[in-house]
Amino acid sequence: MTLIALENVGFRYAEPWVLKNISCEIAHGDFVGILGPNGSGKSTLLKILDGMLAPEEGKVLIGGVALASIRRKELAKTVAVVTQDFRMTFPFSVQEVVLMGRSPHLSKWRFEGETDVQIARNAMTMTDTLHLAGRSMEELSGGERQRVLIARALAQEPKILLLDEPTAFLDIKHQMDFFDLVQSLNRRNHLTVVAVTHDINLASLYCDRLMLLKGGHLFVHGRPEDVLTEQNITDVYSVRVSVDCSPATGRPRISPLGAQVNEQKSR
Repeated sequence: MTLIALENVGFRYAEPWVLKNISCEIAHGDFVGILGPNGSGKSTLLKILDGMLAPEEGKVLIGGVALASIRRKELAKTVAVVTQDFRMTFPFSVQEVVLMGRSPHLSKWRFEGETDVQIARNAMTMTDTLHLAGRSMEELSGGERQRVLIARALAQEPKILLLDEPTAFLDIKHQMDFFDLVQSLNRRNHLTVVAVTHDINLASLYCDRLMLLKGGHLFVHGRPEDVLTEQNITDVYSVRVSVDCSPATGRPRISPLGAQVNEQKSR
């Protein structure tokens, strides 16, 4: 069942167009990766899905309803976002940060109640951060902080989780831990995930479907094995790569080729 539909979406800050003629559907429970070079429109597309930016052309539908017609607070009950960096002015505790995810569900004059606290604690349990509840966010490692931000997102009780390069500053272990957690939430809770990432191999490993952008256009989308071909990577990134099937995972595996290899292959 289609949960997100983009119909001929176009956007520009000025000139030229940042995105143009983006059309695709994302099904309920999909794990979708958005790939592409710097400046291809990945983060802009994610902001449009979050309602932070309004498309100049086309439209976005969430559950068949035009995103533009959904009030911001109501949208926050459906869509949650985790970004690559999170800065706080005050030294909030982990539990305080996770409880911020309950904001869309609170009325103007209502504070968090027992139900909200329990939902926050459940979110911390799912992300293995409950033992950090009393710690300050300033004391946490990068990996711990990102798990807390997922807990905050889960406290919103969303149907859609948007990730904007959330592992950009993490080492490979914490990158794997992060995506293992997101994948388990996707599988267990049927949470629809849309993730922007520069790591093609991580996207291949974890995502069900991929969107590959080039110059603001949707170059190709589909299953990892259909998207991550040597020709597609060369056409979009202007680099030569070798693509094979990982014997451990069965997913496409991308290996950059050095200049010397490129010269040999071009002869």
